[in-house]
Amino acid sequence: MEMTGKTRIIPVLGREITFRNQRCRDWTYPYAWQNNGETLSSAGCGVFGLCHCVEWLTGKVLQPEETAAFSVGCGGRGDDGTDRPKLLAGVMAAGLDWGFDYHGDGLRNDLPALWQLLAEERGVALCNLRVGHIVALVAARERDGERQLLAIDSYSESMAEKVRDHVREVLPGSEIVWPQRNSQGLTVGTAVSYAAFWVSADTPRDFNLLWRRA
Repeated sequence: MEMTGKTRIIPVLGREITFRNQRCRDWTYPYAWQNNGETLSSAGCGVFGLCHCVEWLTGKVLQPEETAAFSVGCGGRGDDGTDRPKLLAGVMAAGLDWGFDYHGDGLRNDLPALWQLLAEERGVALCNLRVGHIVALVAARERDGERQLLAIDSYSESMAEKVRDHVREVLPGSEIVWPQRNSQGLTVGTAVSYAAFWVSADTPRDFNLLWRRA
């Protein structure tokens, strides 16, 4: 089975999205904190998530390398990855036309506000479904009496231990194939996971609201 490359077009709710596959090691552009040697592949989930959010809102395809450079320049690269509030504030301060407004909406516990934003199609969110990894949340629905949110996840963690039990449906066509390596770095097999999937609306741990610009 052929490995998924740096990008691929995936179908999401009747539209096509340029998915950035963080599992691909070809994302070698530096995204380092104090010269720690990290790259977009190892630390770029916040950058990829923002690219997915902007494309969902506007159709504009951001280049992750340019977005990463901007993040570093505005203080959006923190010691544990992307500092979302600083990056988003930097976008606003620079007047970049990326299709959203950000008002300091770092709402860690206001799940109703998150639900309302997505259900009314008034914007999207950058979110942690688990600690340490950022995804894009782009849509909402009610299914079988439960509220659910749609994630586009650069690391395709549909089967990750801390996420999989919250997944309610995966989107066909968003499969990502990636290598399984042993402790010596030898490829010993492949795995398949999904880049787009619905999760229970009580799953998000921490998120920032991006309001659709009129």
